[in-house]
Amino acid sequence: MVRGKPLSDDLRGVILNMALSLDVPGICKYTGCKTRTVQRVLEDYRKKGTVMREHLRQEMRGAKRKMTNRDIGFLTGLVRHSPDVYFEELRESLEETSGKEVSDSTIWRSLKRSGFTMKKVRNRLPSLVLY
Repeated sequence: MVRGKPLSDDLRGVILNMALSLDVPGICKYTGCKTRTVQRVLEDYRKKGTVMREHLRQEMRGAKRKMTNRDIGFLTGLVRHSPDVYFEELRESLEETSGKEVSDSTIWRSLKRSGFTMKKVRNRLPSLVLY
């Protein structure tokens, strides 16, 4: 069971470096960590080959993304060149250049992650009110 705040990856790295020249009690003395904590960090290194925590080693959770950074760069270039482009046109251009078939929502999510927002165009004609 985990208790308290987890150790930062920086402190875990320091513990690993200190283990090259100090024993566990010496590391505990200089870092202020408990003996079992230092032992666990060193054990993690022996088992996994790294001291980074599991959730930080994963770049991304969930399904693998269909579009690469190159594809997203291509789409953002198209949008910057002609901001009034439709998703259908973006999808067709992407399919022609990279051969990837993606949905409109995938294109939108990728553009949104890149900082784009969507503004709606509306008609400014006065509405007719019948009495």
